[in-house]
Amino acid sequence: MFTDEAQEAVTVESRWRKTPEFCDAVCQTVEVRRAEASVQIRRSAEISTQTELSDRRDLSVADRSIEPSVDFPRLARFLRQVEPMVIKELRKNIQSHAFDGFEVNWVDQPQTVSCLYTLHYPEACERLLHVTGVSWNATGSVIACSYGRLQDGDWSTEKSYVCTWNLDRRGLNPNRPNVVIYVSSAVMSLAFHPTEPSLIAGGLYNGEVLVWNCSKTDDPLIARSGISEDTHREPVYQVQWNQSLSRSNRINLLSASTDGKILNWAMDGKGQLVLQDGFALVVQQMPRNVKLKASSLCNVIRC
Repeated sequence: MFTDEAQEAVTVESRWRKTPEFCDAVCQTVEVRRAEASVQIRRSAEISTQTELSDRRDLSVADRSIEPSVDFPRLARFLRQVEPMVIKELRKNIQSHAFDGFEVNWVDQPQTVSCLYTLHYPEACERLLHVTGVSWNATGSVIACSYGRLQDGDWSTEKSYVCTWNLDRRGLNPNRPNVVIYVSSAVMSLAFHPTEPSLIAGGLYNGEVLVWNCSKTDDPLIARSGISEDTHREPVYQVQWNQSLSRSNRINLLSASTDGKILNWAMDGKGQLVLQDGFALVVQQMPRNVKLKASSLCNVIRC
Protein backbone atom coordinates (compact mmCIF):
# COMPACT_ATOMS: atom_id res chain seq x y z
CA MET A 1 0.00 0.00 0.00
CA PHE A 2 2.86 2.44 0.93
CA THR A 3 6.29 2.26 -0.68
CA ASP A 4 9.51 4.33 -0.25
CA GLU A 5 10.55 6.44 -3.19
CA ALA A 6 13.65 8.69 -3.61
CA GLN A 7 13.18 11.98 -5.45
CA GLU A 8 15.65 14.71 -6.59
CA ALA A 9 16.77 17.36 -4.09
CA VAL A 10 14.98 20.70 -4.12
CA THR A 11 16.71 24.00 -3.21
CA VAL A 12 15.08 27.28 -2.33
CA GLU A 13 17.10 30.52 -2.62
CA SER A 14 17.08 32.87 0.36
CA ARG A 15 15.51 36.25 -0.18
CA TRP A 16 17.23 38.09 2.72
CA ARG A 17 20.79 36.72 2.54
CA LYS A 18 22.93 37.46 -0.44
CA THR A 19 26.18 35.96 -1.44
CA PRO A 20 29.03 38.46 -0.73
CA GLU A 21 30.83 39.80 -3.72
CA PHE A 22 34.51 40.67 -3.61
CA CYS A 23 36.47 43.01 -5.83
CA ASP A 24 39.91 44.63 -5.74
CA ALA A 25 40.45 48.39 -6.11
CA VAL A 26 43.51 50.62 -5.90
CA CYS A 27 43.48 54.35 -5.11
CA GLN A 28 46.34 56.88 -4.94
CA THR A 29 46.33 60.59 -4.10
CA VAL A 30 47.53 63.22 -6.45
CA GLU A 31 51.27 63.72 -6.35
CA VAL A 32 52.33 66.20 -3.71
CA ARG A 33 54.69 68.80 -4.98
CA ARG A 34 57.26 70.43 -2.71
CA ALA A 35 59.37 73.49 -3.25
CA GLU A 36 61.84 75.45 -1.14
CA ALA A 37 62.55 79.15 -1.36
CA SER A 38 64.50 81.62 0.74
CA VAL A 39 64.36 85.36 0.91
CA GLN A 40 66.51 87.98 2.56
CA ILE A 41 65.99 91.68 2.80
CA ARG A 42 68.46 93.79 0.97
CA ARG A 43 68.95 96.37 3.68
CA SER A 44 67.90 97.06 7.27
CA ALA A 45 67.78 100.10 9.48
CA GLU A 46 67.24 100.76 13.16
CA ILE A 47 66.18 103.96 14.83
CA SER A 48 65.09 104.89 18.34
CA THR A 49 64.07 108.15 19.93
CA GLN A 50 62.80 109.37 23.26
CA THR A 51 61.94 112.92 22.35
CA GLU A 52 60.72 114.39 19.13
CA LEU A 53 63.31 115.04 16.48
CA SER A 54 64.54 118.58 16.38
CA ASP A 55 65.60 120.39 13.24
CA ARG A 56 68.26 122.35 15.11
CA ARG A 57 70.87 119.63 15.17
CA ASP A 58 73.76 121.99 14.68
CA LEU A 59 73.21 123.69 18.04
CA SER A 60 75.86 123.14 20.64
CA VAL A 61 74.88 121.22 23.74
CA ALA A 62 76.79 123.62 25.88
CA ASP A 63 74.64 126.53 24.76
CA ARG A 64 72.24 126.94 27.69
CA SER A 65 70.90 130.34 26.69
CA ILE A 66 68.59 128.99 24.00
CA GLU A 67 65.17 128.07 25.39
CA PRO A 68 63.78 124.69 24.26
CA SER A 69 60.60 124.67 22.25
CA VAL A 70 57.64 123.39 24.26
CA ASP A 71 54.23 122.49 22.95
CA PHE A 72 52.27 123.98 25.85
CA PRO A 73 48.77 122.97 24.64
CA ARG A 74 49.92 119.37 24.29
CA LEU A 75 51.60 119.49 27.69
CA ALA A 76 48.41 120.85 29.26
CA ARG A 77 46.35 118.02 27.74
CA PHE A 78 48.81 115.48 29.15
CA LEU A 79 48.67 116.97 32.65
CA ARG A 80 44.88 117.01 32.62
CA GLN A 81 44.89 113.37 31.57
CA VAL A 82 47.19 112.13 34.34
CA GLU A 83 45.87 114.43 37.07
CA PRO A 84 43.19 111.96 38.42
CA MET A 85 45.73 109.14 38.76
CA VAL A 86 48.26 111.38 40.53
CA ILE A 87 45.61 112.70 42.95
CA LYS A 88 44.48 109.12 43.71
CA GLU A 89 48.02 107.99 44.57
CA LEU A 90 48.67 111.08 46.69
CA ARG A 91 45.54 110.41 48.75
CA LYS A 92 46.67 106.81 49.30
CA ASN A 93 50.06 108.05 50.48
CA ILE A 94 48.44 110.41 52.98
CA GLN A 95 46.61 107.48 54.63
CA SER A 96 49.69 105.22 54.69
CA HIS A 97 51.97 105.02 57.74
CA ALA A 98 54.74 103.06 56.05
CA PHE A 99 57.28 105.87 56.38
CA ASP A 100 56.27 107.32 59.73
CA GLY A 101 59.35 108.39 61.63
CA PHE A 102 61.59 107.94 58.59
CA GLU A 103 64.17 110.65 58.11
CA VAL A 104 66.14 111.01 54.93
CA ASN A 105 69.87 111.13 55.52
CA TRP A 106 71.73 112.41 52.49
CA VAL A 107 75.12 111.99 54.14
CA ASP A 108 77.01 108.79 53.39
CA GLN A 109 77.04 106.55 56.40
CA PRO A 110 80.47 105.48 57.61
CA GLN A 111 81.30 101.78 57.58
CA THR A 112 81.05 101.47 61.35
CA VAL A 113 78.65 99.81 63.77
CA SER A 114 76.11 102.13 65.36
CA CYS A 115 73.77 101.49 68.28
CA LEU A 116 70.10 101.58 67.27
CA TYR A 117 68.39 100.58 70.52
CA THR A 118 69.34 100.08 74.14
CA LEU A 119 66.81 97.62 75.51
CA HIS A 120 66.41 96.85 79.21
CA TYR A 121 63.80 95.85 81.77
CA PRO A 122 63.68 98.33 84.70
CA GLU A 123 62.75 95.72 87.33
CA ALA A 124 65.69 93.51 86.34
CA CYS A 125 68.04 96.50 86.45
CA GLU A 126 66.84 97.45 89.91
CA ARG A 127 67.65 93.93 91.16
CA LEU A 128 71.08 94.09 89.46
CA LEU A 129 70.39 91.03 87.31
CA HIS A 130 72.65 90.19 84.38
CA VAL A 131 71.69 89.45 80.78
CA THR A 132 72.58 85.76 80.42
CA GLY A 133 71.32 85.09 76.90
CA VAL A 134 70.11 86.80 73.72
CA SER A 135 68.29 85.23 70.76
CA TRP A 136 66.48 86.37 67.59
CA ASN A 137 63.30 84.64 66.42
CA ALA A 138 62.76 83.07 62.98
CA THR A 139 61.36 86.27 61.43
CA GLY A 140 64.25 88.43 62.60
CA SER A 141 61.91 91.03 64.08
CA VAL A 142 61.74 89.88 67.72
CA ILE A 143 64.68 89.71 70.11
CA ALA A 144 64.57 87.96 73.47
CA CYS A 145 66.90 88.17 76.45
CA SER A 146 67.12 86.23 79.68
CA TYR A 147 68.07 87.61 83.10
CA GLY A 148 69.99 85.85 85.84
CA ARG A 149 73.11 86.09 87.98
CA LEU A 150 76.54 84.98 86.81
CA GLN A 151 78.50 85.45 90.03
CA ASP A 152 76.33 83.28 92.31
CA GLY A 153 78.25 80.20 93.37
CA ASP A 154 75.53 78.50 95.40
CA TRP A 155 72.17 76.98 94.49
CA SER A 156 70.06 79.92 93.36
CA THR A 157 66.28 80.08 93.66
CA GLU A 158 66.04 83.76 92.81
CA LYS A 159 63.28 84.66 90.38
CA SER A 160 64.21 86.06 86.99
CA TYR A 161 62.66 87.14 83.69
CA VAL A 162 62.59 86.43 79.97
CA CYS A 163 61.74 89.56 77.95
CA THR A 164 61.01 90.06 74.25
CA TRP A 165 60.90 93.20 72.10
CA ASN A 166 59.34 93.43 68.64
CA LEU A 167 61.53 95.91 66.77
CA ASP A 168 59.11 96.16 63.83
CA ARG A 169 56.18 97.24 65.99
CA ARG A 170 55.18 100.88 65.95
CA GLY A 171 55.77 102.83 69.14
CA LEU A 172 58.65 100.67 70.37
CA ASN A 173 59.58 101.50 73.97
CA PRO A 174 63.09 100.22 74.82
CA ASN A 175 62.22 100.33 78.55
CA ARG A 176 59.02 98.30 78.20
CA PRO A 177 59.22 94.79 76.72
CA ASN A 178 56.31 93.51 74.68
CA VAL A 179 56.32 90.22 76.60
CA VAL A 180 57.64 89.53 80.11
CA ILE A 181 57.80 85.92 81.34
CA TYR A 182 58.37 85.41 85.08
CA VAL A 183 60.58 82.41 85.92
CA SER A 184 61.03 80.80 89.34
CA SER A 185 64.80 80.36 88.88
CA ALA A 186 67.56 82.26 87.15
CA VAL A 187 67.54 81.72 83.38
CA MET A 188 71.09 81.05 82.17
CA SER A 189 70.46 80.46 78.43
CA LEU A 190 67.71 80.68 75.84
CA ALA A 191 67.11 80.03 72.14
CA PHE A 192 64.24 80.70 69.74
CA HIS A 193 62.79 77.85 67.69
CA PRO A 194 64.20 77.90 64.11
CA THR A 195 60.77 77.68 62.42
CA GLU A 196 58.21 78.61 65.09
CA PRO A 197 58.70 82.33 65.82
CA SER A 198 56.85 82.24 69.17
CA LEU A 199 58.62 79.27 70.84
CA ILE A 200 61.53 79.92 73.21
CA ALA A 201 63.60 77.34 75.06
CA GLY A 202 65.49 78.23 78.23
CA GLY A 203 67.91 76.57 80.61
CA LEU A 204 67.63 77.37 84.32
CA TYR A 205 70.16 77.61 87.13
CA ASN A 206 68.54 74.67 88.93
CA GLY A 207 69.13 72.36 85.91
CA GLU A 208 65.62 72.44 84.48
CA VAL A 209 64.83 73.05 80.78
CA LEU A 210 61.65 74.95 79.86
CA VAL A 211 59.83 75.86 76.64
CA TRP A 212 57.57 78.93 76.44
CA ASN A 213 55.11 80.16 73.83
CA CYS A 214 55.35 83.95 73.99
CA SER A 215 52.09 84.33 72.02
CA LYS A 216 50.17 83.01 75.06
CA THR A 217 49.85 85.83 77.55
CA ASP A 218 48.07 83.91 80.33
CA ASP A 219 50.31 80.85 80.71
CA PRO A 220 53.22 80.83 78.22
CA LEU A 221 54.88 77.71 79.68
CA ILE A 222 54.08 74.73 77.40
CA ALA A 223 56.75 72.13 78.30
CA ARG A 224 59.31 71.44 81.01
CA SER A 225 61.84 68.71 81.72
CA GLY A 226 61.45 68.46 85.47
CA ILE A 227 64.27 67.32 87.75
CA SER A 228 65.22 63.66 88.15
CA GLU A 229 68.31 61.46 88.26
CA ASP A 230 68.63 61.49 84.46
CA THR A 231 68.20 65.25 84.00
CA HIS A 232 70.63 68.05 84.69
CA ARG A 233 71.54 68.69 88.31
CA GLU A 234 73.58 71.84 87.68
CA PRO A 235 73.02 75.11 85.75
CA VAL A 236 72.16 74.75 82.05
CA TYR A 237 74.39 77.18 80.21
CA GLN A 238 73.43 76.25 76.64
CA VAL A 239 70.24 75.23 74.83
CA GLN A 240 70.01 74.67 71.08
CA TRP A 241 67.29 73.44 68.72
CA ASN A 242 68.52 70.65 66.47
CA GLN A 243 66.79 69.07 63.46
CA SER A 244 66.76 65.27 63.38
CA LEU A 245 68.56 63.46 60.56
CA SER A 246 65.75 60.91 60.22
CA ARG A 247 62.97 61.08 57.65
CA SER A 248 60.63 62.76 60.11
CA ASN A 249 62.83 65.91 60.21
CA ARG A 250 61.68 66.44 63.77
CA ILE A 251 63.31 69.30 65.63
CA ASN A 252 64.53 68.34 69.10
CA LEU A 253 66.11 70.40 71.86
CA LEU A 254 69.69 69.97 73.08
CA SER A 255 70.88 71.19 76.47
CA ALA A 256 74.34 71.31 78.02
CA SER A 257 75.24 71.80 81.67
CA THR A 258 78.29 72.02 83.90
CA ASP A 259 77.42 68.55 85.22
CA GLY A 260 79.00 67.19 82.01
CA LYS A 261 75.73 66.10 80.39
CA ILE A 262 74.47 66.90 76.90
CA LEU A 263 70.82 65.84 76.70
CA ASN A 264 68.46 65.50 73.75
CA TRP A 265 64.80 66.39 74.44
CA ALA A 266 61.53 66.07 72.51
CA MET A 267 58.17 67.64 73.28
CA ASP A 268 55.37 65.10 73.73
CA GLY A 269 52.50 67.58 73.41
CA LYS A 270 51.40 66.97 77.02
CA GLY A 271 53.51 69.66 78.63
CA GLN A 272 56.58 67.50 79.16
CA LEU A 273 60.03 67.33 77.61
CA VAL A 274 60.83 63.65 77.06
CA LEU A 275 64.47 62.63 77.27
CA GLN A 276 65.49 60.88 74.04
CA ASP A 277 69.20 60.27 74.63
CA GLY A 278 72.21 61.98 76.10
CA PHE A 279 75.97 62.08 76.52
CA ALA A 280 78.14 62.54 79.57
CA LEU A 281 81.71 63.85 79.89
CA VAL A 282 83.70 61.85 82.41
CA VAL A 283 86.79 63.58 83.79
CA GLN A 284 88.70 60.31 84.13
CA GLN A 285 88.31 59.62 80.39
CA MET A 286 89.65 63.00 79.29
CA PRO A 287 93.30 63.28 78.19
CA ARG A 288 95.61 64.59 80.87
CA ASN A 289 96.66 67.61 78.83
CA VAL A 290 93.03 68.92 78.71
CA LYS A 291 92.04 68.26 82.30
CA LEU A 292 90.85 71.34 84.14
CA LYS A 293 89.90 72.02 87.69
CA ALA A 294 86.23 72.20 88.49
CA SER A 295 86.37 75.90 89.34
CA SER A 296 88.22 76.90 86.17
CA LEU A 297 85.97 74.71 84.01
CA CYS A 298 82.92 76.40 85.49
CA ASN A 299 84.38 79.81 84.69
CA VAL A 300 85.10 78.86 81.11
CA ILE A 301 81.56 77.62 80.50
CA ARG A 302 80.08 80.71 82.09
CA CYS A 303 82.06 82.95 79.79
